[in-house]
Amino acid sequence: MLAALLATASLAAPAQAAAGWAPNDITVSRSAPGEAASRSTHFEVAPDGDARIAIEGREESRRTAGTILLIGGRWILTRGFGASTSEIDSLDRAALDSQLVIVLLTAVLPDGPPAPGEPRHVRVAEKTNPIRMTTASTSAEYRAPWTVVGTVTVPAAGAAANYQLSFTYPDQGVAHTVDFAGSAGTTKAPLDLPDSMKLAGWKVRRLPQSLDSSLTAASPEAAAPQDAQRAATLGELRQLR
Repeated sequence: MLAALLATASLAAPAQAAAGWAPNDITVSRSAPGEAASRSTHFEVAPDGDARIAIEGREESRRTAGTILLIGGRWILTRGFGASTSEIDSLDRAALDSQLVIVLLTAVLPDGPPAPGEPRHVRVAEKTNPIRMTTASTSAEYRAPWTVVGTVTVPAAGAAANYQLSFTYPDQGVAHTVDFAGSAGTTKAPLDLPDSMKLAGWKVRRLPQSLDSSLTAASPEAAAPQDAQRAATLGELRQLR
């Protein structure tokens, strides 16, 4: 699931299509200098492609937090978000942040994470090619020229890569900077969402496959199909089509 989401983000240049970064566990903290708003996500992928995304956000005095499960490419389960928060928007933001980080890491280290040891200082200045990203319900583009500078560190063999990246791009004629920090790696103990997991306390909807279905799923009154409402466990939900 994470691989599918990240595959829809790239530099608009075939030469940059390196595949050195393919994490199944990625954390992203995003902030901007001088802005109070920030958000962080933890994206984990199970061997069968299911995913869990833990999300926290802060905007002025308002804080949001919740968890999203993506099941079988068909279902989205959510828990913990406030009534005024769109879970689909939260998923989109988490996916786009993760996509952008992987594109930036690929730009600075196209062969993948550096060797374990001291921090690797990185810098890339792109004059021509924009970054384009899409999900089932939204898209984003960062136009050139843009730069990314920072460090990437693998503390030990087999460990996730820790990164700190500062990304600067033009926004309506003004240079805008976004800071990212987190980790990206392949965990030896990947996410496990067993069939026995209870669905009590989770909101269940169909996962949008297109813009139209996303708009429907984002509607506050949208409800899961009746058969999904009757499912008591993740295993029962997985059997539905």
